[in-house]
Amino acid sequence: MEAIGCLEVRNLNCRFDSKWILRNVSFEVKPGEALAIIGPSASGKTTLAYCLSGIIPNRIPGEVSGNVIVDGEEFLGKPIREITKTVSIVLQNYELQIFGLTVEEDLELSIKDNDESILEWILKFFELEKYRDYYVHELSGGLKHRLVIASTILSDLKYIVMDDPVANLDWKSKKTVARTIELLKERGKGVVILGRRLKGLEKVVDRWIYLTQDCLENVNQKLHHPNIENRKTLPNTIDDFVIEFRNVYYRYSREYVLKNISLRIRKGEVYAVMGPNGSGKTTLMKHVNGLLKPFRGNVIVKGIDTRKCSPAEMSRYVGMVFQDPEKYFVSETVWDEVAFGVRNLGGSGENVEEALRMVNLLDKKKSSPYSLSMGEKVRLYIACILAMNPEIVILDEPTTGQDEETLKQIEDAIEKLKDMGRTVIVVTHDSDFALSVADRLTILKDGSICAEGNPLQLLSNSSLIEEAGIEPPSILSGEKCLVG
Repeated sequence: MEAIGCLEVRNLNCRFDSKWILRNVSFEVKPGEALAIIGPSASGKTTLAYCLSGIIPNRIPGEVSGNVIVDGEEFLGKPIREITKTVSIVLQNYELQIFGLTVEEDLELSIKDNDESILEWILKFFELEKYRDYYVHELSGGLKHRLVIASTILSDLKYIVMDDPVANLDWKSKKTVARTIELLKERGKGVVILGRRLKGLEKVVDRWIYLTQDCLENVNQKLHHPNIENRKTLPNTIDDFVIEFRNVYYRYSREYVLKNISLRIRKGEVYAVMGPNGSGKTTLMKHVNGLLKPFRGNVIVKGIDTRKCSPAEMSRYVGMVFQDPEKYFVSETVWDEVAFGVRNLGGSGENVEEALRMVNLLDKKKSSPYSLSMGEKVRLYIACILAMNPEIVILDEPTTGQDEETLKQIEDAIEKLKDMGRTVIVVTHDSDFALSVADRLTILKDGSICAEGNPLQLLSNSSLIEEAGIEPPSILSGEKCLVG
């Protein structure tokens, strides 16, 4: 007899061409329960989310067998319009779920009966009130992520699948997601959460299971600490500055998002930038490669005023890995994607091979970039930049979708760049990663610098990081960090 009143997966298998992504996956989640499924990069977490929500096989063709049973009814193979009456999903690539031009318009699309009180409540709950009239393209990646989660909650379906819901979110936003999951449980919703690291959700998850391509098993928490021992640091006495911001102000269409920014970054150092969602981190980085020009003040890169150079000219010196790598892919294979930029600069295949080896993607060289997991896509984009060998490398949220092994590979790549005298700027919400790689750290809040200095000293200041909405490092907080 079929189980009633739960979402149950029985012996689920999924493959594309001849490669199995999921094999014999079985679990269940009851109404009022939150189940977390963690696993390494490319272990099949997003594929599983797509199977639960009907995206596979309805939108993405794949060979699927087994059962997905929702409240006693077989859902696998049902039309997606039927599945979405019961199961909603927050995609890892969340921008695909934004349909309104403004924040308020996007939320209104999910509200039943145009209930204004519900709109006001959701704006307040997700701290989106000040952004209600903003065009969506004006939001940071983290704010867009919060918007999509808010819209999904408004659908009020019985089961919610969340694919990496805390990726690229600041600590305060992670707490909001945790409160959201607690609220969903109180309302009798079943929640399936998938991700590599789900720090901040430990207290609201009822069960944890671990997914690899070989097994699915119950797990205890795994403790992950940053590697801050035996790391080379750059002496503070070096005064060879390659980047300088001089009293920089910038705004989009309304208030300033950068206010009186002054900082200097040395040649050969790893410089981390942290701060809450919407604090101006990515906007700051787009000034380094010339994509944005200051409204007031100056940005000097290698002695060049970026106002006087085009982004194309700056790309000879600065390579930037953006948050949404898939937007920028242009080739049919991983190898060709990396080779594209190398050819334009007159490089060789050796550059391509070495870059792919550094990020552990050489075995994927014939694969389509679009077939990769999110973590692999991020590493591919990093390889594209490494192969072009710029003097300055900017990594915007490079830890997205990475497991402990691939994080170590990225850390090693950064260390190698540093040994080569390259300057690396890392934008991140991951305190542990910042401690592992950075020589210096700047913390932004509301478009201004609120602190700059030694990463360990700044991240040990509990009042500072609480005010700035930064998660405490695991080695200082004593909290356990779940990793895939």
